[in-house]
Amino acid sequence: MLPWGCLTVEAEAFGCRLESPEQYYPHVISRPLEDEPDLALLSIPDPASSGRMPLVTDSLTQLRARAGDDTFIVAMVVSPFLVAAELRSLTILLTDFITDPPYVEALMEQVTDGIARYVEAIVATGVCDAIMFENAGATRDLIGPHHVAQFVTPYHRQLLSVARQSNPNLILIEHNCSETPYIDDMLASDVDAFSFAHGDVRSISEIQGWDCHTKHTSVNSCLDRHCLKPGHFSRSIARIGNVDHSKIMLNASHEEVFNEARAVIESGRGGPFCLSTGCEIPFKVPLENIRALARAAAAGF
Repeated sequence: MLPWGCLTVEAEAFGCRLESPEQYYPHVISRPLEDEPDLALLSIPDPASSGRMPLVTDSLTQLRARAGDDTFIVAMVVSPFLVAAELRSLTILLTDFITDPPYVEALMEQVTDGIARYVEAIVATGVCDAIMFENAGATRDLIGPHHVAQFVTPYHRQLLSVARQSNPNLILIEHNCSETPYIDDMLASDVDAFSFAHGDVRSISEIQGWDCHTKHTSVNSCLDRHCLKPGHFSRSIARIGNVDHSKIMLNASHEEVFNEARAVIESGRGGPFCLSTGCEIPFKVPLENIRALARAAAAGF
């Protein structure tokens, strides 16, 4: 169970102001660094008192108490780049990549330090089996490889290291639901599993011999969402995914959801695999579609 998936917990703790509409996620309405880049304007996150950080750790503790030891509990942490993008605004931050690299590095260091304390607080609850790190900003359609190597990956891996050192037995999951993720970077990181929505169609068709177009339903036959076969990997790593969370889960029939999920399970054979959606399930997904996903999983691997 992953009981808390909001992407603004860390940003709020650093000083972003949020709006929380009914029946939808909180979103940022004011950013501390948008008008003035002074890092002194950032709040210093305290996991015991800042924003909803203590609410998250308390929720995890309560979930363990009520669900028991047999339930697999996953906490979620947002990567430094995505948090920095909320604090500064994405457009301005990407401009800073070019115009002021030392400032970006200083910002990333401060943000990483603050999130690291949050990671340590989550681990200190002693109730989590895994932490999922949201890293969808590491995508080719947004950032070039040289900027990923300078401003994204080093700080993301610092967080992974903090979690690993805090509890070596904790399972670390990287989540990247972007359309063009840096898959090689993900596989080279110290994670035990990765959660994805889009794979590398070239390696699938040319190297693995997996024809996505014939294996999936006609609703979404891998035109913009691809499988990821285990032979693509240089080491053993679990895959989590990748039923389309919007087109399929939200708009298809429950029969199509079941068939698509079974096709995804088939593509996952040959290595550790966990059936899931490519990203979180939208609020208005029909209940029968969620049940169809569960039925597909219960039908076996």
